[in-house]
Amino acid sequence: MMRKLLKTYCLMVLLFAACDNNEDSKQISSNYNSEKPSNQVEKNNKADKEVESVNPSESKLSLEKQFLPPNFLVQKLSIEAKNRSIKFVMDYVLSEKLYEVLEQYKDYYFMIEYPEELFNLTNVKKSKPVKGPLPKNGQLSNSVTIVTSWNNDIPNSLINKINKGELRYNLIILDKEMFPVHIFNDVQWYQTFDPNKGFNIIIDDKKTNSEN
Repeated sequence: MMRKLLKTYCLMVLLFAACDNNEDSKQISSNYNSEKPSNQVEKNNKADKEVESVNPSESKLSLEKQFLPPNFLVQKLSIEAKNRSIKFVMDYVLSEKLYEVLEQYKDYYFMIEYPEELFNLTNVKKSKPVKGPLPKNGQLSNSVTIVTSWNNDIPNSLINKINKGELRYNLIILDKEMFPVHIFNDVQWYQTFDPNKGFNIIIDDKKTNSEN
């Protein structure tokens, strides 16, 4: 009888010990599972921050509205025409704000849109894009030269009109993807250009694409 009681007692002790071990295992497993998602979130957040710190320049910097006066002012525009070519020399000045933008952006371009009177004789609607000088040494004043040539001679009467400044030209500013972001209408009127009003507008890219 005593042996049976002893065996029963031993079985009960082993049973309770097994239950305690099972509860401990469940608790450990539960703790591990609850901590794992939190650790994973922390790792993901850390990885995102590392990507942001490595690629800070990925945020797109746009030139749209950056050339609005007084950030960009044409000081002087010299135009010289010959039988088969025309040359523009444009002096302009940047604001400190635009200077800093172009330091980061690197590439920008100028292009001249010619009046219909010249286009009808030369079949040249616009000049080729010319890269603008990059900011350096804090210099805000710059100069750019744009030359366009064609195959046929134009009459002397038109050459005289060009050299006297009687025709109208538009200055188009393009970003590094060669996308037009601004246009200055009648840029040859630099002497009467009002920085507070001016002739500057945002270009209509649909209209420009339809003309090309």
